[in-house]
Amino acid sequence: RPGSIGIPIPGTQVKIENIDSGEECAPGETGKILVKGDGVMQGYLNDIEETHLRIKSGWYDTGDLGCLDEDGYIWHKGRLKRFVKIGGEMISLVMVEETLNSVTPEEVECCAVELPDSKRGSRIIAVTNAEIDQQDIVKKLSEELPNLALPKRYVIVTEFPRMGSGKTDFRGLTELVRDLDSSS
Repeated sequence: RPGSIGIPIPGTQVKIENIDSGEECAPGETGKILVKGDGVMQGYLNDIEETHLRIKSGWYDTGDLGCLDEDGYIWHKGRLKRFVKIGGEMISLVMVEETLNSVTPEEVECCAVELPDSKRGSRIIAVTNAEIDQQDIVKKLSEELPNLALPKRYVIVTEFPRMGSGKTDFRGLTELVRDLDSSS
């Protein structure tokens, strides 16, 4: 099915697990993607702690979110690490970033990071590498994103930290933003 990952290969089981309860999700319900089978690794080499965190009763937690439809096709929704829970709702940081990118000038690099929030659990911070017209951006974002997904603060980081691959180092950027946030 176009847009889906497809169906599991023979000998591989897939289940979708509710993030909060650990119960198996109904078809169409989004949760953590778990896999089990002969082709799935037994653990991480020389890393018992990571193995214990990721593999339980033979089920490997992929770290991805998705759902299964009624016909057994897998639909990938994103990396769990790139989702935040705000007011009981799962919000995709990637969706916020893509929307932010669509309403800012092309030369402006954008990212969305999560910081802890005592009232809602998390809050979203928009990070750009250059000055933007914040009022204009907020107005445009509010037309495209649900209120819970709107960034609560805008921060400028002129040079985003990078991994060896050249991709944005989200963990490093989040730490930079956390330091900036605590100093203001």
